[in-house]
Amino acid sequence: MDIHSLDFVDGFSPELYVAILSEVAHSDGLDAQEQAILAQYAARFDVDLTALPNIPEELSGVSWSTRVLVYRDACMLASADEVVSPAEEAHLASLAGRLALPPGVTESVRTWVRDYANLLERLDELLSGPGADASPGGDGAS
Repeated sequence: MDIHSLDFVDGFSPELYVAILSEVAHSDGLDAQEQAILAQYAARFDVDLTALPNIPEELSGVSWSTRVLVYRDACMLASADEVVSPAEEAHLASLAGRLALPPGVTESVRTWVRDYANLLERLDELLSGPGADASPGGDGAS
């Protein structure tokens, strides 16, 4: 998950944003990869992970794009370990309701997250494929 491309989303404080992601990550127990991602977000936005705010039940009062992006990032974090657990599924469903996102939108976001993960995997394959150890400026041929 590339946290450096995130221009902060309208209507959410960095603390609330990280708190929502933390809630998702903790829904089935925090694994090392999720913990590392949360630490990156906390460092990027100068947020203390031990002092996160309570998350309001109602989150639909912010812009549409913010709600979609928050849900997208929550889905990406939930799938960071390549398995979205039943507890994470339940939490994502609850979050979608709190963000007032219709089911068609949430499914589109989840499809996008899967597609993005597949693209990253293909990129990794290309980068580690034949010629990966070739010298700079070479053509990769032996």
